[in-house]
Amino acid sequence: MNPLSFYIHGNADGHNEILEMLTSFLALFEGLTNGNSSGSFPGLLTGIASLANIHPLLVHFPIAFLSLFVAVDLIGTAAKKTEWRNFASGLLYLGTVFAGFTVWAGFIAADTVPHGHNVHDIMERHEQLGISILALSMALTAWRLRRPVDGWGIYNALTIILLGVIIFGADLGGLMVYKYGVAVEAVTVSPEDSHHHD
Repeated sequence: MNPLSFYIHGNADGHNEILEMLTSFLALFEGLTNGNSSGSFPGLLTGIASLANIHPLLVHFPIAFLSLFVAVDLIGTAAKKTEWRNFASGLLYLGTVFAGFTVWAGFIAADTVPHGHNVHDIMERHEQLGISILALSMALTAWRLRRPVDGWGIYNALTIILLGVIIFGADLGGLMVYKYGVAVEAVTVSPEDSHHHD
């Protein structure tokens, strides 16, 4: 008998997600300690395992880091706080690196994800905006590494433009997924199985 196997009795409703997640985690741990991790990862992180590509997983990082960079940098400029702007620099560098990986994964996704003609133009614009985000963040990074940025000026205007491009790019990505179902495996729900929260 495996020492990591266990059973819990007395669960009133028969559905305990925490116990199921713990069981999956222990199964993953067991697979790793036995040198057999195949099959364990998908059981623990089923959402990631079902992705057609990693672009949807990576895209959140540049959005978060670069948006936070713009906010912190503008506040640091207005408040004349050098430490805030230094922190913003780190966010910019991280966001730029993740933007590079995200654009790379996006190119792969565009070539491998089936999509109709009604989505192709949206995907092309989304791709162009993604490349623009990467180019702008790289330019801001190079500028920042070359010399410190003091006061208001072109640099701050470019950060605001960057934020606008991020918003439009994310909107088109959401449009492709939530309206047209790109890279989404649709699930049919029968009326008797449907569940609504009040």
